Amino acid sequence: MILDIDNPLLAYVLKYFGSYQAILETDEDGKTYLMNTWYPVGFAHWYEDILKSIPFKRSGYDKHERLQELLTELNLDTESFWGLILYLYDYTTDACKNLLVPQKTHQETYNEFCAFLEQNPRIESLTFKTTNKKTYTISDKLILDFLAIRLQEEKMSNQQKQRFNSELRPLSATEKADSRRKIGYFFARQLTQFLQIEGISNIKRRGKATISNKEKELILCSLYVCKFADNPENYLDLGYYNKLMKDFKDLSMNMSHKYELEIHGGWILK
Repeated sequence: MILDIDNPLLAYVLKYFGSYQAILETDEDGKTYLMNTWYPVGFAHWYEDILKSIPFKRSGYDKHERLQELLTELNLDTESFWGLILYLYDYTTDACKNLLVPQKTHQETYNEFCAFLEQNPRIESLTFKTTNKKTYTISDKLILDFLAIRLQEEKMSNQQKQRFNSELRPLSATEKADSRRKIGYFFARQLTQFLQIEGISNIKRRGKATISNKEKELILCSLYVCKFADNPENYLDLGYYNKLMKDFKDLSMNMSHKYELEIHGGWILK
């Protein structure tokens, strides 16, 4: 399913994009045009794929009573806000790959594996282990040879080669937890920006405050639903939001080039 431009799931996405991401250029004739339409267009085309790749479900969002109450109190549309957090989650997690710490790259791991195969040509079996501790072992020699061929770089797709040749590196468990908190900061900051768009939230803020406590609470609930941490108590304390903003306030995030690199030139929003 490709989302149409008038789909409620795109309503807040387009508002955020127009306010914070859109890049306008002027050509030789003085005409203004939009440089980076691939952000909302890519999201619209890959919506269902994004749903399959995220670690949380719509049911968790719908069943989060406090989050739904806050949406009602702030006069925000449930469907449109769901579309927004999907968009920001996908965009932010891709853009934050630059936070990965120095360990083995994909290519270094591959080269190490190839060296092992060269030094030990008589491979008897290959075992796969899943996250739920299940294992499957292959010992058929023909299949092992076939898998070894498939591992060759020249057999990779262009997208796989791009990832393979990148300098991105995996995380240890400790580093992954810290990076997830940093990514949570960027996600929260972008939700804060969205709520600050004129006419979005109907809440009255105190004095010179740029965000209200209820808006902070909504952001914390969204962080919890999107699984940026496993401890729900973090999202019952407004101090967690303040600390998150303080701890990483000088940290900058790269732009995501995911849609720019993968989108078809003829795709548009209808």
